Amino acid sequence: MPRAVLAWLLAPLLAACATTPVPGDPTVVDAPPAAAPAAAPVGPPEPEDRPFESCRQPVDNEVPIIDETKRRLHETVCGASLWFDGLFGRGDLRAARRARGRVEVATAYSDFEGDDTRVRFNARVQLPAMKQRLSAFVGLDENEEVARDRSEGLGLRSEASRLDEAEDFFAGLGYALENDYGIRTDFRVGVRGLRQTRAFAQMRFLYTAYADETNLVELRLTPFVNTRDRWGVTAGTDLDHALAPSRLLRWSTVGTVTEESPGLDWRSALILYQSLRQLRALALESFVRGATAAPEPLGEYGVRTIYREPLLQARLFANFVVGYSWPRVDPALPREGSFNASFGLELPFGVQR
Repeated sequence: MPRAVLAWLLAPLLAACATTPVPGDPTVVDAPPAAAPAAAPVGPPEPEDRPFESCRQPVDNEVPIIDETKRRLHETVCGASLWFDGLFGRGDLRAARRARGRVEVATAYSDFEGDDTRVRFNARVQLPAMKQRLSAFVGLDENEEVARDRSEGLGLRSEASRLDEAEDFFAGLGYALENDYGIRTDFRVGVRGLRQTRAFAQMRFLYTAYADETNLVELRLTPFVNTRDRWGVTAGTDLDHALAPSRLLRWSTVGTVTEESPGLDWRSALILYQSLRQLRALALESFVRGATAAPEPLGEYGVRTIYREPLLQARLFANFVVGYSWPRVDPALPREGSFNASFGLELPFGVQR
């Protein structure tokens, strides 16, 4: 656990270093004599001139470490987006303050792969200077997943056989196109990696094939190109069925093909979501994944339980995952069961929607 503690303490330190120092409380001075000329009023700084100052928020540290970290992260992302937005015109402070994101720290254990500690971060903000169509994103995650548009949520993540994929930074811009025939389309370009920087570009299509009071069918298609895989395509489907106002059944499937990696890398999961009181949630999942060109096409299948618990008046969330799976990478070896568990802390910041 020392690595997890170190990673968690690193988040507020990075946020503090990224922003300018917080000014002290203003002092009250006596009014000038009546005969002295009145000083010219000084208005608030223009967003383009001092973007980070414009994004300052009131200090309200009910939970000092947590609230201070959330405030610093939000101010940093807000100021950066306001500065960037100002390059295309007059920055919109109200829009910049709607920046949002989250930081996650998780420790996972698997009989098959051992233990590992992961730090994930992502932030996103709309840039209204280009008619609300341009957005910026930055984060820390498995870099190949981001470049291939395979950044699935916790419900589809599989720790076994994937602990060797290191996190790396990524950043870029997105542009939302006009919705034609019910198809939502956006284009993204970005870079990933600090030591070996690689570029990627994606054109993402999302289509709601069917929707009624209890059912929803969405189709996703993402052609992409990057400097490692060259070209590729990721496709996915989500089939949702509402069993009750607080219960949802989802069948989610995603697959990727690339020029450099022959065959289809696929993953599918059936997940039952149960919303509990006071932002608590429970999910039961059965999953299977594989790659058609791998020595063992059926890489892993198993089940798991995911529980989400809000902490400190929903300032922080704890995620507990316990499961059992049957992974295999070498068809010459017997397939053995593997217990896996993880514990993570998630810190959302900014305006959550």
